[in-house]
Amino acid sequence: MTTDEFHKKVQQMLDREAIRDCLNRYARGLDRKDLEMIRSVFHRDATDHHGGPIAYHPAGEALIEDWSVRDAKRTFSHHLLLNCSIDLDGDVAHTETYFQLVTGLSAEAADDQPRLHLTGGRYVDRFERRAGDWRIATRVLIAEFSAAMDAIDYPHHRLWARRTPADPSYSRPLLGPPSESGES
Repeated sequence: MTTDEFHKKVQQMLDREAIRDCLNRYARGLDRKDLEMIRSVFHRDATDHHGGPIAYHPAGEALIEDWSVRDAKRTFSHHLLLNCSIDLDGDVAHTETYFQLVTGLSAEAADDQPRLHLTGGRYVDRFERRAGDWRIATRVLIAEFSAAMDAIDYPHHRLWARRTPADPSYSRPLLGPPSESGES
């Protein structure tokens, strides 16, 4: 392998990792309701087509507005990103990422509706690198399945997720959860 070939391979690995990082920011941003993180995923002129008549443009702001309405009664959302294929072509990449989304409603908000909802499908994205930054330029969501489920809360869980920067995942350095007495 020549030095040029080696540098090209390293750059491809760096590009793929930057794209995966962007996809992960999207999922984490929605799950933690971190609006700046969600905005960091899309170029300002990006479009996001969530199937049917739902198309977001500009993607970041319009998606945040719609998600805030749909998410208002949810106690959590949990985006799982699965298989991801990335086709690189210079400053453009086409990706296909399988996802599963689990959302939950509080008992009060559910009002005799199932408290858990599971959706799965694929994000088909066109990424563009602009000024050295990989972000989504066009997204099409392809739904594969949707199911409502019953939920049981298990009281043995001690540390529940928070949908704010108070969530332990923001802690630097991570020291572990506080003890039951409230001490660190």
